[in-house]
Amino acid sequence: MVSTRHSTPIATRDRDVERTSWVPGGPGMILGAIATVGVIVSMFMSWRTGNVHPSGVPFAFLFDDSTSANDPSILLALIPMAVLLGVGTALPRGNAARAVGALGTIAVVVLFAVQVNNQLDRFPGSNLGDALETGFYVAAIAGLVGLVSAFMPGWWHRRASVDDSVVADDRVAYDEDDNFL
Repeated sequence: MVSTRHSTPIATRDRDVERTSWVPGGPGMILGAIATVGVIVSMFMSWRTGNVHPSGVPFAFLFDDSTSANDPSILLALIPMAVLLGVGTALPRGNAARAVGALGTIAVVVLFAVQVNNQLDRFPGSNLGDALETGFYVAAIAGLVGLVSAFMPGWWHRRASVDDSVVADDRVAYDEDDNFL
């Protein structure tokens, strides 16, 4: 026969953290949307004096300022960057897409500025800032804003934390030698 000297209640604790939903409107999403709109708007604006739009600048110009090519234009690079920024804005974890879109936009802007500067070096007293128009600056700012958005959370999520503590009615029995039964 087993005799019990004492009994101890068993307590259990459960902790659940549930994500209830994603809420649009995080800082990454807002900045990503601004960057996307900025890149799209810059495609329709003049980038260089003489009313030169991105559709009139050959893609090869980004790598060679003396190119004679006419097609395709730098829109070949800007449109996919705008799409990446837009997709990265729409997805809850689209930070990588926003980063690639922003870096691509910055690369196009920098290469364009380098090639325009190379052309202007042939003319004494010319200044890069005088040759660039508003569309260039809008694209540059949009690229920087897009890059910042890549390091921000895209969407907010709500969390519901549930902590439950349960004490069972079961008792633990020990024998005379304090052995668990």
